Amino acid sequence: MTIFLANILAFPTIIFSILLSVAVLYWLISLTGLLSSDHASDTGEGWLDFGGLMTTLGLKGVPLPLLLTLVLLWAWLTTYSIQVLFAPWLSGAVGIVVGCVLIPVALLLGLVLSALLVRPFYGFLTEADQPTQTRILGCVCSVISPLVDQHNGRAEAHLDGAHLILQVRSQTPINRGQRAVFVEYVAEKNLYWVVPEGEFLAGSITRISAQ
Repeated sequence: MTIFLANILAFPTIIFSILLSVAVLYWLISLTGLLSSDHASDTGEGWLDFGGLMTTLGLKGVPLPLLLTLVLLWAWLTTYSIQVLFAPWLSGAVGIVVGCVLIPVALLLGLVLSALLVRPFYGFLTEADQPTQTRILGCVCSVISPLVDQHNGRAEAHLDGAHLILQVRSQTPINRGQRAVFVEYVAEKNLYWVVPEGEFLAGSITRISAQ
C-alpha cells in the first residue's frame, strides 16, 4: 500500500491522480442529482474540436465530462505504469524532465485510446440527448429538487433504460417526490417545462411559458 501511494503521489502521476479524483467526484455528485443535466451532457464541440481532430478521432458529439474522464484515466494509467516500471531512474532532475515530457504524451495517448474505446458505442452516446429532446415529451418524471417553480427545479426520469436528471420549470409549484409530465422543451436554455401529473391527466393545463 505504501508503494502504491508513493507511485500515485510521484510526479507527474500525482497531477492525473488529482484530476481523476475530481472527475470521479463529479460523477458521484451527478448521481445525487446536485448537478444539472445541461452540464452533464455538454459535448466536446467548441472545446476540443481542434481543426477537426475530434471528428477524425470519432469523438465529435461525445459528452465532454465522459471524454475528459476517459482521457484522464488513460493518462493516469500511463504515468502510473511508467512510474512503477522505471521508478529507480526517475528521481531528481531526470524525473522532473521526463515527467514534463510525459504529461502531454500521456494526454495524447489517452485521447487516442479513448477514441478507440468510445467509437464502438458512438451511436448510443450521440443519441443519448435525442430522446430528451423529442420522445420524452409526455413522459412522467419525479421531482428531486426541494421545489420546482418558474425559476428553478430538477427532476429525474427513465427513458429507454437511461436514467435522466433534467432541469425543469413549472407554472404550478411542485414539491420534491411529486410526479410531473414533460410538456415543452426550451432548446436555448436546455430545460423542460412540466405540469403536475394530476393537471395533465385532468386536461387542466392553462398556459406553458417558454421564456
